[in-house]
Parts: sequence; structure tokens; C-alpha cells
Amino acid sequence: MSIPPPNIVDFEIKETLLCGPGPCNLWPSVREALTKPIISPLCDEYFKALDDIRAGIKYVFQTKSNLVLAISGSGHSGMETVITNLVGPEETLLIATRGIWDERAYNVANRYGIKIIVHRIAHNTTFTLEELERQVELYRPTALFITHGDSSTGTVQKLEGLGDICHKYGTLLLVDTVVSLGGVPFFMDAWGVDAVYSSTQKALSGPAGISPVAFSARAAEKIKNSKHKMPFYFDITLLAEQWNCYGNTRYYHHTMSPPLVWALRECLRQLSIETLEKSWERHAKTTRHFHERVQRLPLEFFVPNPEHRLATVTTLALPKGYNYDDVIKYVEEKHKITIFPGRGPTADKSLRIGIMGVNSTGAVADALADALADALQALVKSSL
Repeated sequence: MSIPPPNIVDFEIKETLLCGPGPCNLWPSVREALTKPIISPLCDEYFKALDDIRAGIKYVFQTKSNLVLAISGSGHSGMETVITNLVGPEETLLIATRGIWDERAYNVANRYGIKIIVHRIAHNTTFTLEELERQVELYRPTALFITHGDSSTGTVQKLEGLGDICHKYGTLLLVDTVVSLGGVPFFMDAWGVDAVYSSTQKALSGPAGISPVAFSARAAEKIKNSKHKMPFYFDITLLAEQWNCYGNTRYYHHTMSPPLVWALRECLRQLSIETLEKSWERHAKTTRHFHERVQRLPLEFFVPNPEHRLATVTTLALPKGYNYDDVIKYVEEKHKITIFPGRGPTADKSLRIGIMGVNSTGAVADALADALADALQALVKSSL
């Protein structure tokens, strides 16, 4: 043997309160669901779990579409599935860009030879429907990609009415809801969304690695008539057969992770028990309370307009003279709370603080505000 066995030593992991833009801590029942037995992808229990998940996805996206399922992979797998199944090489994708995830959509589309048009605005605001209509009318793209909640900027985009605008010009509407789903109101059918994806590690309080997606009837028809070949792993036609989206099919496409299947099922079960309305209300109330506490501190909101602020992730600018990494390190070491620095357009410009899922409570909001107040005071004293 030319390569000896490695000495892999176990080590202790200390759990912190995860209050960045994701992941967040798990629901206790989701943690328990991860320990359920590994089962065959061809047994009745497995099929029942998939049916339960599809029912939960219809509920959380608020859609009657049958083309709903979950992709084996992180939120990026949902992004790649939605883009590659609906926009082929030489077709046009208009990307409304205000944060890093729109940039990722550009990178995905670019690798598949898709023609890309970028409409960019300031990172701390959102698009008006009027400016989006001007772009759609001008370019008549195959699809418009837009992020609902953006975890890199802490903004939430108004979508009501955008689907009608897109359809008027023969354009499909593709939406990223990774950090907003479950924490912010979203209505796929009522808003005319044609394809949407999310992930489990944010407001659903599950582990990353499995991503709900849904396609409208209009999108399904586009896929049916497409001339281009989809990536095999993300081929929604094959996946729909595995997930039995249209009945009487239990096609084997790939082996999904049973722990993640159980976890997603439990995330959706918990949300169904609480109900979407109560979850949205809880997230809004908790974040309002946190923002009230923040306003007593020498911090500034990165997003100046309250109507543009996301309920699940808050971006905050530190006063001049403070170092973002120092504040983050102090909060984690002293208070056992994990918060994140800015990413992409907000790097070195903001803290990113997530209060979502199981962590969306008044107690967590107070703990965060207290930790930030302590850090600001302690780091000033140490610098003197």
C-alpha cells in the first residue's frame, strides 16, 4: 500500500446559537428525524415519505401545480435545475441583480451557453415593477430570474404583479426563495411565479442538502417542448417520474439521502402544524422587536427603507472604527452566538444576522441585541 491509513481523531463540537444568514439550528423533531432508519428507495415507506413531502411543498409554495418535488443538493442545485430546464443555449435570461445569488445565477447560466442580460441596482434597495417591466418589454427574454429574499443584502423583493408583467411579454418568472420561504409571505400561483426553488437550512430549520422546487403549468409546457437536453441529474422530467408527480410512476433516477428525506418531511410537518400565517407573523414580530433593540445601539441598518428589509436576515453597519471580524469573534466567544460578516456586495460593509426558523423568538432577539451591545462596549474599552 502506497498510502497509509490516516489517523482521523474524533473531536468535540460545541453547538452555538446559529444566527447568521443560514444555516440555523434544527427543530428538535428534525434532529430526531435524522436518526430514522435508512430505507430502500423502492419500498412503500419511502414512497409515502415522498408523497408527504410533495404535499408539504405544495403548501409552503402555495401552489396547486403537480410538478413539485425536492432536488438532492443544496440551494444551488435548485437554482441550476430551474435555470437549465427552462432556458436553453442561445435563449435569453434576464437577471435582476442586487446581491450575490443573482451573480451565482449568472455563473450557472453562463456555463450552459445561455444569453444573459443583467439589470443591476444598488445592493441596499429593491426593484420597482415599473423598471422591471421596462427591461422585460425591451429584451423579451425567455425568463426573468429574481431573488425574493437576499441573504447577502438583507432585502426582500416585492413580487406581486411581476408574474403578470412577465407573461404579458411571453417571459417566464423564476424565483429564488432560499432565505425567505416559511419566514416571509410567498404565493406561487397568486403571483404568477413559473418556477421557484428553496432550501431547508434557513427558515425551515433543517439541514442543508435537499431543495424543494416547483414549476407552473406554463413552465411544464415549456419543458415539454424544449429542444435542448437538460443535465441528467437535474432533468425535471425524469425527476418527476421518480417523485410520482403525475401518478403511476415510481421511476428510479438516483438514490436520495434517507436522513435528508426524513428531515425535509419533518420540516414541512412542523410548518404545517404551526401554519404559514403564524410562522410569517412570528418572524415579523421577532424581527420588529430586534430592530427596536438595535435602534438603541450605535448601529445603522444597511437597508435604509424598512419596507425593503427582509424579516429573516438583518444587515447592520458598524460605527466607524470598529472591525467586523472583531465583533463577530467577540459575540461567538463571549456569548456563544454565531453571526456572519457581509458577503459579496456587503463584504466589509455589514454584519448579517439571521433570526429565523426555530430561532425566531423574542428571547433570541434579546440575546443578540445584548451580545451586540456588550461587544460594542467591550471593544471600545479594549481599544482605549
